[in-house]
Formats: sequence, structure tokens, C-alpha cells
Amino acid sequence: MKVKMEGYCEEIINFLPDATFVIDLEGKVIAWNMEMENITRVPSSQIIGKGDYEYAIPFYGTRKPMLANLILMPDADVEKRYNSVIKDGDTLVVDIFIPGFGKNGTYFWAKASPLYDPGGNIVGAIETIRDITDRIFAEKEIKKTVQRLEQIINFLPDPTFVIDLEGKVIAWNRAMEDITGVPSSQVVGKGDYEYAIPFYGTRKPMLANLILMPDEEVDNRYNSVVRDGDTLVVDIFIPGFGKNGTYFWAKASPLYDSIGNITGAIETIRDITDRREMEELLARSKAELEIAADIQRSFLPDNIPVIQGFDVAATSVMAKEVGGDFFDVIPMDLVPMENGSFAILIADVSGKGIPAALFMALSRIVVRVNAIWHHEPAKVITDANNIIVQDSKAGMFVTLFYGILSEQSRTMTYVNAGHNPPLIYRTGCDVFEELTNTGIAIGVLEGENFSQKSVKIDPGDILVLYTDGITESFSSQNEMFGESRLKSIIRKNASLSAVEIQDKIFNEVQIFSESEPQFDDITLLVIKALK
Repeated sequence: MKVKMEGYCEEIINFLPDATFVIDLEGKVIAWNMEMENITRVPSSQIIGKGDYEYAIPFYGTRKPMLANLILMPDADVEKRYNSVIKDGDTLVVDIFIPGFGKNGTYFWAKASPLYDPGGNIVGAIETIRDITDRIFAEKEIKKTVQRLEQIINFLPDPTFVIDLEGKVIAWNRAMEDITGVPSSQVVGKGDYEYAIPFYGTRKPMLANLILMPDEEVDNRYNSVVRDGDTLVVDIFIPGFGKNGTYFWAKASPLYDSIGNITGAIETIRDITDRREMEELLARSKAELEIAADIQRSFLPDNIPVIQGFDVAATSVMAKEVGGDFFDVIPMDLVPMENGSFAILIADVSGKGIPAALFMALSRIVVRVNAIWHHEPAKVITDANNIIVQDSKAGMFVTLFYGILSEQSRTMTYVNAGHNPPLIYRTGCDVFEELTNTGIAIGVLEGENFSQKSVKIDPGDILVLYTDGITESFSSQNEMFGESRLKSIIRKNASLSAVEIQDKIFNEVQIFSESEPQFDDITLLVIKALK
């Protein structure tokens, strides 16, 4: 029966997948399984019955105690002499590197336990050995990868952290330390949403946790989260973070192993409070600009008054929401002896945007008020100039053409204060005349004297008043539209109505500078004398 039981034990030991041997109390080998033969190249027939640590020679090249021998030593000796050995009850476990075993040395895991007889007496020891070189190298590679990952994550300018599948933090970069005030040493390895506490003051899922949830659950519970492939993005306001709350942008993506399995999630957080406040400021500014644009548009005539004997069209297109161009057609009914006369005004304020719009409003009001008090254009512009110079502190000025168009005499009496000379196309003789300057721009010098001129407008003649946004429009080749193109359009379309001529000019300017943004305000006023 004893022989039969020993046979069973030998079969069991041979069946074990790990290299295993057994020694008796004298340290002699009584079992050496097939895997031990494979790993040492020593057949059991050559080692069974051998003692004096001979079984250590295949591993160390010399005789020395193996882990099984330590089982038979007093505990005090083992603890004193072998501090790398771990004791688990009556079992000893060790990880050891043997530099002389194999080509480049070998890492082994070994486990040894005592063997007892039926009376509970130790009769020997059994040791199991496992080659863990591949595992150790893999762990080292993983450690290197983790270190590289930590270096990369620490290099990222945005606060970033990584969690594993259990929701435990495995990386917490310096930017995250700075924004939360929590060092990585206090949060790495922590789970149970503890990393949410610095943000929310309580434990709750972060965006990285949602990555590990089923898509349906995320879509049903978090309607503010935007999904982009396998990435989640969210803008969120956390009222308890910072002095007055903080707006955050967050982005989370899954992490994969080499075969495509999700191993965790990474989340990047960015404080966008300044950006959000700027967006809100811009939105308010845009709303205010729209109001300002509506007010400025109200300054321009909704309808051009009917002028007997003339066909008139006018429009203005601003380069921005508000601008510095303006035009006006003012019936002079309130001025004695001026029935049938109309003040024609076109102007271009220096600069753009809000300052130009405010200066435009001032200039328009001042000219309009003076137009009611004075009959002669020169007096209107002289007084307007003095008022504007006194009120203008920003060094702005306005080029302006102001004239009185008479239905009866079919004449235009005008002042050109530094403005682009309006063009008169004499259709009868196919020539152009320019209404040249009679003074400098207004708002420059107080006490400046302006002279006036008169010009006859014959039936069929076309008077075109414009701002430099037309002639100074540029093409993609950096070529300027120029006055010659403007004259050519007027000549080719002289038979059309005033509004049709106006549309032709605008269309040609748009085609010419189609690929370029509108740089300047464009204002155009076309007056055609009817036959």
C-alpha cells in the first residue's frame, strides 16, 4: 500500500506544470519531475538520492541551499539570513534572479512547503519553481511605458488624469496638481470618484468615468455631453470651483491595449472661464453693435424725396456693423424762398467702427441744423466746420460734398470739402467733368473759409457722388478698382435708370473684389437729369 501511495505521489508531481522537486529531512532528492528535467537538462535518474545541495548546481553552478532547504531550517535562521524570502504560514516564497542560468540570466519564482507524515511530523520539503523572466521583462516594459506615459502626461499643458477600468487614478499630471491643489501622491491609486472631490466637493462620475459606461446610459443620463467617435466632450460650469465658479471644457477618450481592449480612460480639462466671459462680452458687444447699426441706418433716408426733373438713387453698405459713410437728401421746404430745392450730401468720416459712427452722427446733425439756417452752401459748411472742430477732441475729420440742387434752374451749387470729386457725365458730348475741391476736410481747422461753385446739369446728364470705398476696392491681385472703371460703367449704362446704374456699379465692384473682404464703407448717390 505504501508503495502504491508513493507511486501516486510521483505521478502527481510529474503531472504538475511547474518544475518541482522533493527532498527528505537529510536534504536528499526523492522526487524530480519531468518539467524539472526539462528546465535543468538533468534527468531524474541522475539526481534522485543525491544530497549535499547537488540539485542546486544546475541553477547556481555551485552547491548552496535551495528554498526547500530553508523549510527545514529554524525560522530565526531563515529570517536572519534570507531577508528576500516571504513567509506565508509554513510556506516560503521568493522571486530571484540567477545571472548564470540561461543566456542572459533568468528570473525565477519559487515556492516551498514542508511535507508531513500522518502524525504531523515534517518528513521533507517540496519546492516548485517557475521561470518568470518573460513576466518580469513585460512588467519592466509596462513600467517603462507607464513612466513614459507619465512624462508625456506631465508635459501636457492642460490638467490631465488617467483612470483604469476600476476607476482608480493611475496618472495625475502637474497641471492637475496646480488647478486642484491636490498632489499626485494623494490621489494616484484612489478610486470611488475621490478625484471628483476637488472639483465638485463630493464624489460623482467625471467624464472619464462615462467613457467606461455603456453608450446608451451616457446618452440617456448626460444630454449635455457631445460624442465624437469614441471621445466625449463637454462644456460645464462648476459653481463651487474658484471664487465665482468656473467654466470648464473637458475631453475624455478610452485607452486601449495592443490588441484593442479598453484598459482605462484619459481626461483633459481646460479652464475656459476667461474665454466664456469674453464670448459673453462679445455677444453683448455684438448686440450693442446691432442696436448701433439700427440707429445709424435710421440716420439714412428711408426714401429719396421726389425731385422734379431728376431720377435719384442712393445706398450705403458698411464694411463693419457700423461705419463712417453717410448721405442725405434734404428738402429745403422750411427755408424761405427755397421751395423746389434739395440739399444733397455725401460724406466719409476718417476711421472705422464705433468712433467713426459717432463722428458721423455728430457731423450729420451739425450739417443738417446749419442747412436749415443758411441758404448758401459755403456758409453751411463754414459754420458746421467751426462747431465740429470745437467738439472734436479725437482728431477725426470728415470729407464732405454738400450741394443745393434746384428743380427750377437745374443747377447744383456746392462745396466740396476734401471729398472724392463727384463725376458729371455729359451724355450729349460724351465727356466727364469733376466737381473738384473748394476747401479742406471739415473738423481739421477752425475758422477755415470754404468757397462754393455752381454747375448746370443738362437733360441726360448723370451726376455720380461716391466714397472711396468704390474706387479703392482691391482685387485678389492687389489691383485697385480706380476711377477709370467707374467712368466706363457709367458710360456703358447711361441709358439706364438711376437705380439701375447704381446696381451696375455695385455689381462690378463686387465682382472685381469678390475674393477679398470689403475693406471700406461704400456709399453711392446717382442723380440723372431727365430729358
